[in-house]
Amino acid sequence: MKLIYLLLVPLFCTLNTVAQDNNQSKTNTTSVDTDDQVEYRFALGVQLGTDIGGAIPFPFSNVPDVFNPYPKLSPSLGAKLTFPVTKKWTLGAELTYKKVAIDADARIDDQRFHDDKNNIISRFCGSAEMSMDFTMLEVPLYFKYTFSNQKDRILVGLYGAWIINAKFRNTVTKGYMMTDDKVYNGSIDPSNPLHINFSNILDSWDMGFIAGYERQLFPRIELGLRFSCGFKDIFKPSNQYFDYKMLHMRGSLVLSYNLFNIKPPKLNPFK
Repeated sequence: MKLIYLLLVPLFCTLNTVAQDNNQSKTNTTSVDTDDQVEYRFALGVQLGTDIGGAIPFPFSNVPDVFNPYPKLSPSLGAKLTFPVTKKWTLGAELTYKKVAIDADARIDDQRFHDDKNNIISRFCGSAEMSMDFTMLEVPLYFKYTFSNQKDRILVGLYGAWIINAKFRNTVTKGYMMTDDKVYNGSIDPSNPLHINFSNILDSWDMGFIAGYERQLFPRIELGLRFSCGFKDIFKPSNQYFDYKMLHMRGSLVLSYNLFNIKPPKLNPFK
């Protein structure tokens, strides 16, 4: 009997250990499965922000050597809709009304333009003051990745924009004029500056790339920094006055607030 007891005790201990390991494994598996599960809900929010930037000559070699920008800050208002794809990836879309404006002064060399008074193509060299103003309705569509701390996120995607109103004016304060063949055609009187309006050749839409970083400050409040760059010229395809393109480039600061979640019935396309 003593020998039997001595044999049974190690057996019971071994079985007990195996049972405990199995229970722990099930618990861990359940925990992992729970962590991997995503409750698929649309999150609807509102956001407030501002943009700094404007249209930049491209290639960048066309940016004047002397260029002093003076950006104007205007509020942007919008709404956003997000939908979780996995625990870390989220699909997002926004609708934002914004105004991007900037003034600048620069030293211009060999700028081609249309002389409205004489109805000819001319060029000028000299000092100029510029004013750009774009009011637009922007629709970004992006994927957002959430890091392990559940607070920091990065996003990347594309945007499209309808340019509701656009202005681009130059005032040449001093310099000289040339014909399109670069033949000297007289100087500009500082007391009578030359006003050039490029607004009528601006296009009515834009599209480009967007990337950014986002930080969750509170459960419903997020702060984000973004950079966007346009793919297309701000001018209409029929533009024949500029020897280069100008692309929208700007940085954005966005503060957003999630209003509530919407759980769509029987909707889980990513499962």
